[in-house]
Amino acid sequence: MKRHNGNGKGSAKLDRRQILQALGVTGVAAFAPGITPAAVAAQAGGAGMSFPVVNVQHLSLQVTDYVKSRDFYVSVFGMRDAWDNGTQCGVEFGSPGMPNGIYIRAGRGEPGVGHIAFGVPNITAHLDAMKVEMERRKLANIRPDGEHGWIADDPNGYMLNTFVPAELSHAMFPGAARPCADAESAECEEAFQAGLGEALAAAPKPDGSAFKAHAFAYVVLNCADLGKGAEFYENMMGMKVIQNQSDQVILRFGAETLVLRPAGADGAPYLNHYGFVVENYDHAAVKAELDRRGLNPEPHTDRSWTIVDPDGMRIEIAGWGLPEYLANTGVLL
Repeated sequence: MKRHNGNGKGSAKLDRRQILQALGVTGVAAFAPGITPAAVAAQAGGAGMSFPVVNVQHLSLQVTDYVKSRDFYVSVFGMRDAWDNGTQCGVEFGSPGMPNGIYIRAGRGEPGVGHIAFGVPNITAHLDAMKVEMERRKLANIRPDGEHGWIADDPNGYMLNTFVPAELSHAMFPGAARPCADAESAECEEAFQAGLGEALAAAPKPDGSAFKAHAFAYVVLNCADLGKGAEFYENMMGMKVIQNQSDQVILRFGAETLVLRPAGADGAPYLNHYGFVVENYDHAAVKAELDRRGLNPEPHTDRSWTIVDPDGMRIEIAGWGLPEYLANTGVLL
């Protein structure tokens, strides 16, 4: 497998088709005929099928200044700029084999998280059944995300890439949905390679002084009907409820959690709040470093601090176990 060496000068390019072939997911898999809503419901005992997610493959973050936001996440959290075409980028953190990410884009609306992409292992084998289950649940705006994923609104109307490949971090990139309807097309490869050139080579790298983000401690989704949201994320997306109360629901999946909180008076869903697990968390030392960087940390709990990013997104910094701590103590986000 060819890999880009990061200097932008005469290096062997990372070929997206080779990546897909190496991972055994070229083309859409063949499925048994007769997959119907009734068949799906019957297989799951009438409750529908579950497709467990294992990570937040990425958040799609709309920002005011793409460079300023990119540099913030690289500098403060040690994230890796993995794809960058000079106008948008994908920064990654955590496991190189199954990383988390943030797709950072400017000029596409008000700052905020436009969607969540959850990773599903071996997604290609489940694509048809996923669509049938989404249709059975009457989710809105179901459409392909390239050739290896689905986009739909959740039951509260929040747009999410319901399913994307957990294993294909290097085969997914910002803006891939349109050019990669055919994952092996020249158009898709050209769009992918556009993010592996001079802009990526010139982007800042972690300098070793940053916090090292390992995972999302949580992402906080504000929505109108917490019960409806909890049922969907638990039963279709395989999350485990660790707290269920009228004003906060916490659901765990893999090393991460989703927190559902009430929306505003108009009921419109939104997401502008998330937290990171960082390596070797020490409460006092974290505050000192945030103060040194001029980030004005506010106390959140006795094991986490709150800051904001350049566009005011609320971020918690914590060690492992913060969601369980919140669930056990009843602290609200």
